[in-house]
Amino acid sequence: MKIFLTEMTKDGITHPGPNIIAESIEEAKAAAESNNLILLGEFKEIFIHNDLMSYLDEQLSDKVLH
Repeated sequence: MKIFLTEMTKDGITHPGPNIIAESIEEAKAAAESNNLILLGEFKEIFIHNDLMSYLDEQLSDKVLH
């Protein structure tokens, strides 16, 4: 299983959405669409260096996640 990150917009404000746990990006896209979520990409890893945390993802767009 893979973890996919989502976001949602409510009252014009974008919020983090729930994570989707799915076997493939196709399954995650279908789950996101049926729940009115925006699929951002696949969660890969968290890196912590000098008290700074970042993670890698497979981007579905040019959007950079911080």
